[in-house]
Amino acid sequence: MLLLDATNNNVQAISGESAVTISQLPQIWQDIARGTANVGLADPQSYVEMAQLFQYKLEHGDVDLFNERKELALLKPAFSQLFGHLAKETLEFYGQDFQIHNYPNFREILESKAEDTNSFNVACIGMDLFQEFGYELPASFYHVHLAPFYRDHVFEERALRFDERDREHKRPWDAALHACKVFAIQMKIQNIASKYGFTYHHGCGCNSFLSSIDVAQGAFEYELSPEKRQRWIRSFVWTMWYEYAFFPIVPNTVYLV
Repeated sequence: MLLLDATNNNVQAISGESAVTISQLPQIWQDIARGTANVGLADPQSYVEMAQLFQYKLEHGDVDLFNERKELALLKPAFSQLFGHLAKETLEFYGQDFQIHNYPNFREILESKAEDTNSFNVACIGMDLFQEFGYELPASFYHVHLAPFYRDHVFEERALRFDERDREHKRPWDAALHACKVFAIQMKIQNIASKYGFTYHHGCGCNSFLSSIDVAQGAFEYELSPEKRQRWIRSFVWTMWYEYAFFPIVPNTVYLV
């Protein structure tokens, strides 16, 4: 990691690491920092600080590739130019995604499919996830877990990268699914889904779908450790951000679908 340059007014220290100042963040994050954005974050400061660190690391090439391989230093300016742009693009999206009006209306969704058991249960999963995480996770996290609700049937499999029906939201939805590498959060998601007889699946071809399980055999209990809860949530959000940023440059092929 790069240490703070005390002579640079455009850099500040956060947890001993260099970060951009709030004034360099996209406007929505400046609004979040001022408390004027319509977000429900209980601790907006921690999210703003993550945004400051995230933007700095990609704008300045503060990554292991350059910190550990000095022979690649000549490539850092090109990296910083490209990924600095992607960092701001990412933060702009998620700053908007945290706004309250972008979250699903769970009650309305529940009422719309009350007669269809499977669809109703998917809606219940979404509501239970929101009761667990609330506004600590962005709106797209809930929308992707409600995705089976809107498909031809709840068990329909789709490859997000290649299905035209998912073009508009494939990037944030895939980022949320890939962030499930933070296993504690994935375990809680699957714990909630299992209570309704489902499990979520996601493959590297960006194909995602629900599977049915026997509730009596498949349901399991899992709770996030109170001592580690905020760390896991921060890790999940951070992972979503870099997965969103890297989405356009990840090599993909229908061979995996």
